[in-house]
Amino acid sequence: MSAKVVICCGSGGVGKTSLSAALALRLAHGGARVAVLTIDPARRLADSLGVGAIGNEPVAVPMPGPGSLDALMLDARHTFDALVRRFAADAAAAERVLANRYYQFASTRLGGSHEYMAMERLLELAQSGRYDVVVLDTPPTRHALDFLRAPERMSGLMDQGVLRWLVMPAGAGGWRALEVGSDVVSRVLKTLLGEGTVSEIAEFFEAFRGLGEGMRQRSLSVQALLRAPGTRFLLVSSPSAASRAEALHFLSVLRAEGMPFGGFLINRVAVPPRELVVGDLVAACAAEVQPEVTAAIGLRLRGLCAQHGRLAAAHQRAIQTLRSAGPAGAPCWEVPEQDEELLELTGLSGLSPHLPDADALWGAGSSAR
Repeated sequence: MSAKVVICCGSGGVGKTSLSAALALRLAHGGARVAVLTIDPARRLADSLGVGAIGNEPVAVPMPGPGSLDALMLDARHTFDALVRRFAADAAAAERVLANRYYQFASTRLGGSHEYMAMERLLELAQSGRYDVVVLDTPPTRHALDFLRAPERMSGLMDQGVLRWLVMPAGAGGWRALEVGSDVVSRVLKTLLGEGTVSEIAEFFEAFRGLGEGMRQRSLSVQALLRAPGTRFLLVSSPSAASRAEALHFLSVLRAEGMPFGGFLINRVAVPPRELVVGDLVAACAAEVQPEVTAAIGLRLRGLCAQHGRLAAAHQRAIQTLRSAGPAGAPCWEVPEQDEELLELTGLSGLSPHLPDADALWGAGSSAR
């Protein structure tokens, strides 16, 4: 049985990494076995969770309570290597692909390979049986859109006649064009690229031929996972106009692709100040300084509070604009601006009251388990 999946998307600088970690903690505290995976190379997740370096394999986050939490950061090359080993005909075939210089280049630099491997790693975690929920922290919106489209592009590539021709054995007329020295195509390519390079590319595609169908099927499985009933996309934004615009753009893509929208997470929301706190501060000053100084302090504090109150009101208007542009009744969770950067579990746990639980994500009475 596949785990439930929560994918946090949004523009850069809105706190997706911290909120992804905090949401994973909240679900784990509810008793679920949770993994949180980041494909953002900024490497902030480990700092937020206080677990030191993390990589492609799960690292346990020490936490009290009935659930558990593992953290990972995508290593695209490692994931691609594992995929090759899984679908190769045998160990020798896998090693031929892995040793090929063209593969070594393509697995790290080919356009879309990083995004596709992110989806592959997500699928692995969801199908592993080790977790009830997988929370995914994505890179900024533009790259996250590449991430969403990577499985479809990969499965389409595997179906294209050009690739089918390329991976045909030489005897069927495919790579014969590169192997027969008298062929015009062979001469041109060898002149442009060098004979050794062309031979290596030919070897790569010949070895890759046995992987194509398996990778195509995995791509289809990922596409199904992204649209599964247990998957939720949360759009992370701030009250700023730019991040709201990106969130709404992403929402239009989700609608067009038929992917399940779970709600908005609005981060760094200004909270109206409490007049009672101002009065207490002024009273405390009165006991320590002269009356005229106390009056000046009180005036300044009330001015700052009024300014912050205007900011809070502007944030609420911005949030209402986002709500109005989104689907009717779409959930919207507001996370207050924090006094300091969240680099410890205690700080992340403090965000729990502002984040959705399993019931809010998957319906009343549901469980992440």
